[in-house]
Amino acid sequence: MSNYKAITLEERQRLRQKRIRKHQLPNILTHWFNVGVWVLLLPTGLAIMSSPRVSITPIWLQVSIRNLFGGPANLITFHYTIGLLWIFVLVWNVLFGFRRYFLPFAQHRMMLDKDDIGWLMTKPAQMFGLLKDKPLPPQDEYNAGQKMYMYVVMLATAGIMASGVIMTFHEFFPPILLQLAQPLHFVCVGAVVAGLMVHVYMGAFFPEEKESFFSMFTGEVSAWFARAHHEKWYWRKVEEELEWEERVRLQSQAASEHPQPAVDPQQPG
Repeated sequence: MSNYKAITLEERQRLRQKRIRKHQLPNILTHWFNVGVWVLLLPTGLAIMSSPRVSITPIWLQVSIRNLFGGPANLITFHYTIGLLWIFVLVWNVLFGFRRYFLPFAQHRMMLDKDDIGWLMTKPAQMFGLLKDKPLPPQDEYNAGQKMYMYVVMLATAGIMASGVIMTFHEFFPPILLQLAQPLHFVCVGAVVAGLMVHVYMGAFFPEEKESFFSMFTGEVSAWFARAHHEKWYWRKVEEELEWEERVRLQSQAASEHPQPAVDPQQPG
């Protein structure tokens, strides 16, 4: 959180009332599509692993899920069908929304800068009770921790997709690829889930981040939240608003100085 102690109470109240859009509808829909797919894929994937050496769920839970689907064959079919649907939707979004959504997202939200490096060197220590008096560097629309998790998710997602396709259509690939795909799939899923537990805790249960969680429903956060947690992004939004107001002012001024002649409704054209 940035240095906000100098902000007056009246200004805080004003900022809490003002809303700033953080997520567009395509981002929200993609986010909750991913949530729904993972809710289906994770338990079914764990139930498919029947070897005691790699199983991380109780046997009774695996048996219950298999019986729910009428046996391992149906369970596997369901798992890879949902997985292929997930791959299709994400690849479709990237291919057809690349220039409109992905490139602006990557350019403004994913690149690490000097402030992000400073945040990564300070925030973990503060979480363990150290460096409490050291202010965090100002952050952009996503903080450095969120950016790092995005990198993990993107790399792991690519690994999950590639390994999943190989395991699903294994008859078309050399056996060595299948042997590599199985542990790769497991490791990539584990990496996403490990970060997901932190992500869910920070977003849904950590008091300071509650607005971030609800923004995935409404698409908006308060200006106070943006000012306190994403200061660089907040000031950029203020600058954009001032530029917009200046354009409107100039357009209104030009219209008053050069009024258009009134058109007689009885005349054609």
